[in-house]
Amino acid sequence: MTGPDGYEHVIHTPLVSWIADYPEQLLLACTAGKQLAVSTTSSASMGNSSPHPPCTQDYTLHHIIEASTAVDPMDIPTFYHICQTLSLNSVHIPFWKDWGNADLSVFLIPDALHRWHKFFFNHPLKWVINTMGGAELDYHLSILQPCTGVHARPSGVLKLKQCTGREHHELQKLLIALAAGAVTVNVLCALQALVEFIFQVQSLLLYDKTIHTLKQALAEFHHYKNKIITSSGHHGKNGPLDHFQIPKLEALHHVLDSICLMGTPYQWTSDITDCCHITLIEIPYHMLETSRRHAPRQL
Repeated sequence: MTGPDGYEHVIHTPLVSWIADYPEQLLLACTAGKQLAVSTTSSASMGNSSPHPPCTQDYTLHHIIEASTAVDPMDIPTFYHICQTLSLNSVHIPFWKDWGNADLSVFLIPDALHRWHKFFFNHPLKWVINTMGGAELDYHLSILQPCTGVHARPSGVLKLKQCTGREHHELQKLLIALAAGAVTVNVLCALQALVEFIFQVQSLLLYDKTIHTLKQALAEFHHYKNKIITSSGHHGKNGPLDHFQIPKLEALHHVLDSICLMGTPYQWTSDITDCCHITLIEIPYHMLETSRRHAPRQL
């Protein structure tokens, strides 16, 4: 690159952060499915109250070398089978291998939109629906007193097909009030702890006192989480579940480490870029005089 002095310089760009959702993080970390890209935990040990060691660059490269030594990577079926036993996805030359001190547990930062907002909609909200019933929750929403600045959604949540980050935010504000009296006190305490964690971690300024509050909120959830199971609130595709093997829930443990290393998480969220995509691309596109049939085809 040409510098201000007019001379050309060789630039080595450090890999500081990479904003990605959960599937993309697994792909970048060369990790198999149902694992966690930033942690060494397995799917069977997820949901515990204590965090597991971080998944560092040396840890992943050591397992890749171990698999490559045992089987030739060009023997794809056999190599893939070996990698699955080591929780790898069979990528034997990751792009970040020689990229300075690029560490998986550091540059894969938590994304507010996918890690917290969509996690809230896919899990805590479903726990409330399973516990108190979707029709009852919609009824509570329909009789909610209108409040300036809060979209109450009187039509309910059961008919929602697609949700934006804005709708996730609004439901987070209302969920505790809607569930109060319809679920047990212990279940409400678990939900309140998660909502408090999500709201506190989005602060633009985080202090030692805030980090202590986040630790306490996470510990409070793990203290009361079994009450969600006993209330038949946690369901899977085949019925009620007796565990919390949720990758995004396990990832909450590593948010505190990321704050100490990378600063406030909200500066890295894709929520900001998605809003820019709407205002700079989608809205101008719909303002075009031509109809959609004249839009360029996707190859």
